[in-house]
Amino acid sequence: MSRVHEVVAPSNIALIKYWGKRDAERQLPANDSLSMTLSTACTRTTAQLAPRASLTSGTLALGGKAERHLAFLQESFGFTAPLAINTQNSFPAACGIASSASGLAALTVAALAAWTGANDFDELAVAGFPRPRLAELARQGSGSACRSLFGGYVHWRSKDQNVTSILPANHWQLADIIVLISDAPKPVSSTAAHAGAWSSPLFPPRLAGLSRRLDHVHQALQARDLEALGDAIETEALEMHAVMMTGSPAAHYLVESSSRLMAWIREERHAGRLPAWFTVDAGPNLHLICEAGAARAVAASVETAFPGTRLILDLVGDGPTLRTALHEAPR
Repeated sequence: MSRVHEVVAPSNIALIKYWGKRDAERQLPANDSLSMTLSTACTRTTAQLAPRASLTSGTLALGGKAERHLAFLQESFGFTAPLAINTQNSFPAACGIASSASGLAALTVAALAAWTGANDFDELAVAGFPRPRLAELARQGSGSACRSLFGGYVHWRSKDQNVTSILPANHWQLADIIVLISDAPKPVSSTAAHAGAWSSPLFPPRLAGLSRRLDHVHQALQARDLEALGDAIETEALEMHAVMMTGSPAAHYLVESSSRLMAWIREERHAGRLPAWFTVDAGPNLHLICEAGAARAVAASVETAFPGTRLILDLVGDGPTLRTALHEAPR
């Protein structure tokens, strides 16, 4: 029998976006970011000691990124035991729903738990891998993975790479209705688009104004002020996409359906029929943020106006879990 370490790590939706890197090699962001940890959109990864290494996946599209990250962890700490790893997503990958965040967070924790024999996060901390250290290591695989190591509302500070949960999930039960406009892989990778941010004439003014917007969003979360929060995150998302579209290489992630949905959301909201605001990551798919009690009504309105639209109804969540169980050892 072999001990299997299972990690379920959530994706997260950035309210203040991480975009542009001041040091790509060390995965250092150009600015602070603030995110909401999700619960339904997640990656489930298992790892166990095995006679030979293997990495199998269902709906996770990490490919070589996962292999490189495992090699980085091995080289950093001298782990030599081969691992059998299986990983699956609950949502489409590589289309702007932060699958690399949940995927690399889950992979980091599962692999280190298997190598150290840790059964939970407390034992991982005793083995030398407390939560901040796990976040630092996950960030090497995917920048936003560091935020998926924490629950609730999470602030990643660019100055010192400190990642903390500033408010717990139960502070304010917000919902994220993910509108799946397209699950096709992005035409320009996030890595390439990050590098292109610095060539955009809109990037310097964006960086100059982000601290004020960050404070505004933080205050709106504390006050549970949905209108103040919503107005800020819509501006933030559109500003980030403007930087993407004016950089080199230009990244045009939004499609005609994205724009139609944005316009419809604003019209419905101004008419008093839709208490929701949108945000968008590096992809065409929209995230509609509303209070949990309004989520089903908002989803129904979207489905009525856009028949056949695929939705993922998600809520703010408490962060990753780690548990272990005994299974037959892989051969």
